[in-house]
Amino acid sequence: MRWNLLALIAVTALSLTSARSAEKVDVQFLETTQSVQDDRNSIGLIAGKRTFVRAFVDYHGTSAASKVHGTIELRRAAGAVRTIDSLASVETTLDPSENGKLDIKRNRLDHSLVFEIPPDWNTVGDVTISLTGVSLHDGTRFVCTNCDKGTTATFKQGAAVRVVLLGLSYKRAGKIFVPRDVDYKAALSWLRRAYPSSDFEFQTRVVDWTTVPPSFDKGLKSCNIANATIAAIRKLDVASGTNALFHYYGLVYFDGSSELNFMRGCSSLPPTPDASAVGSGPAGVGYDWDSSPSFAGWYSGHELGHTFGRHHPVSGCGDLDEAGGDTGWPNKIPKNRLGSATEPFVAFDAGDLELPSPMTVWGWDKAADVMTYCKYTWPSAHNYVEICDRISAENGVQCPLSPAQMAAAGPAPSVQDVSTGPGGAPLSIKKKPGLLVPVADQVDQPVAAGGAISGPVISLTGRIDLDSGSGEISAVNRLDRSIEKAPTDKNAETPIIKSYDAQGRVLSEVPATVLLDSDRAASDPRTGLVSGEVPYSNDIARLELFYKDKPIAAREAAKTRPALSQPTADLPRLNDLLKGLNTLTAPGRQVDEFSKASGALTYTWQNQGSSSVKYTVQLSTNGGKDWKTVAVESPQHSITIDPSWIEGASTLDIRVKASDGIHETVSTSRPLDLTTRLPLQ
Repeated sequence: MRWNLLALIAVTALSLTSARSAEKVDVQFLETTQSVQDDRNSIGLIAGKRTFVRAFVDYHGTSAASKVHGTIELRRAAGAVRTIDSLASVETTLDPSENGKLDIKRNRLDHSLVFEIPPDWNTVGDVTISLTGVSLHDGTRFVCTNCDKGTTATFKQGAAVRVVLLGLSYKRAGKIFVPRDVDYKAALSWLRRAYPSSDFEFQTRVVDWTTVPPSFDKGLKSCNIANATIAAIRKLDVASGTNALFHYYGLVYFDGSSELNFMRGCSSLPPTPDASAVGSGPAGVGYDWDSSPSFAGWYSGHELGHTFGRHHPVSGCGDLDEAGGDTGWPNKIPKNRLGSATEPFVAFDAGDLELPSPMTVWGWDKAADVMTYCKYTWPSAHNYVEICDRISAENGVQCPLSPAQMAAAGPAPSVQDVSTGPGGAPLSIKKKPGLLVPVADQVDQPVAAGGAISGPVISLTGRIDLDSGSGEISAVNRLDRSIEKAPTDKNAETPIIKSYDAQGRVLSEVPATVLLDSDRAASDPRTGLVSGEVPYSNDIARLELFYKDKPIAAREAAKTRPALSQPTADLPRLNDLLKGLNTLTAPGRQVDEFSKASGALTYTWQNQGSSSVKYTVQLSTNGGKDWKTVAVESPQHSITIDPSWIEGASTLDIRVKASDGIHETVSTSRPLDLTTRLPLQ
């Protein structure tokens, strides 16, 4: 009986294997995707960016087959060949009821065989891709009638994306708010996955936000204040040698405790390539459609999109635009969708297991463009290409992507089935230092529009409302060199910066630049950042910002120059800091951890003059070759070192600039040897 039973099992297994072997699959479409793609592979591929092949097949079986695997063959023209297995993490199901229905399959991750092209195969050039086999998890192979039907993927070189993420740390009601480690990771990971580049250069830094309002408004005032601080930090950094192509963006932590702790984001929206456009926005959790550990990813993607010149589509989800929205939006695609039935663009998110964030596919009828306020946002094909164009223009190269074939005559479809946006809280975007040396007193002549200023300058950053004719000066810093030019398109609304001596004599008169804010409705005032430079002179006693021939803001120098003591560190507490460094900087650190008394390293200094001064603080971990700004015009006489600033460093220098509003005095600490925990002689 035992042998008969075994024989029966063997015969049964053989018959099932034969049945499966007789079942067939036909290759329907091989899709190559990096972020967004349609059913024609019309969006080009960027060399070096993670690339996936989705193999869609029609299955001729009696019932659905699950846990299906496959293999593809990659081939170079030079003769190199590589075989790749499908991802085991995707449990593919083949359903004969979906034969011929490519649109249905493309909207489901597990209804295709998914392969990742190895990094050494997505370099510049062509790769021929063909499906070589389809089988069940037990190894049973299906007959493939047209597996010789392949596709060619062409990889082209893209441009670099450079982003500085500034964590804006502030204190409110005795509690310190600072972005979590996961907020930075979420932003960096999302940009890598979604944006049209394979070359990303990121910097992260915590900075003291001393001008934080007591609570955040529901409009744009708070993020505008944040942006002015970020713009001033960016100018100090660039003057010290940081690549001017870095886009600066500020993260403001939202702890979920109160709407008063949620800062709505906003950013500058430059009409032409301009990396000086900055932005800021919230980071945390709180959106019902986003299950990731931080919404900082797509939120920063939206705001940085503004700094790359992208407007809101005006989707009906609440994203307004005073200029009427994105006039180039493809007219075959609803503004609240990623595509349409005739333009079936599907979002492919490779995910990130370290966050964690799963690999995801969003169909054209579920996802919406990242520049909207809709749910499930991802770059549309339109903005994926447009952002690529702007990134490339900033780098002086051509975007490698083929334009999406979406344009057609006629108006854009009317917005229907609008999903609820993020609670009327729009998305937003925002934006290194150098040794100052004494210069001879000088009186400069007025500088013409577009002219470059040689020698040291006074850099002014502020806010302006063009409609009410009001404004304010947020920061004034002396830079060793000019980093911006006066606008060449001066008109009646161009602000003017004037400098005067103590007798009221005009020393210089220079046009300023205005970068208008995003997220404004047509009825909202035209607000923005105002920025400019005037030649430095020791005789400057007053700065004024003029708009339409009227002064709207001013700064005055004290009669005596500022003076301060040398910044000094509490060395015994440094030992505690270094002992706990690994713990404090581990992933998942909590808000307030860096402010605990144990392990805090604080530098202090004193005002030794009679004038009221504010302090800009910078640090260097390479002996003064490079300086990073961590506070701008702070009233505090101390700075607490965030452990992340010195992780991996061997030395530390702190530089403090005491300003009376115009003129500065600089004092630098004794270099600290972090390996011996002693000041260097």
